[in-house]
Amino acid sequence: MKVLIVNGSSHINGTTMQAIQEVQKVFSEANVDTEVIQLGNKPIRDCIQCGYCSEHGDCVFKDDDVNAFVEKAKDA
Repeated sequence: MKVLIVNGSSHINGTTMQAIQEVQKVFSEANVDTEVIQLGNKPIRDCIQCGYCSEHGDCVFKDDDVNAFVEKAKDA
C-alpha cells in the first residue's frame, strides 16, 4: 500500500508540513509507504470539462502539475 499526501499549503516547510511529517511517522511504523506532493505553491488550472482526459488519459493543460499529480494518485 502507498499513501499519497498532498500538501496544499503555499508554505513548503510550514506547520502543515510538520503535521504531514508526523503522519508519515505513523504510516512508517505501520510499514506503509508514503509520498508527499507539494501543490500549494504551484498554479493548477480548474477543470473546464472538455473531456480530453477521458479520451487521452491526461489533462489537456500541460503547463501545470496536474498530470504529474494524477499519475502519482494512480499509483497510491
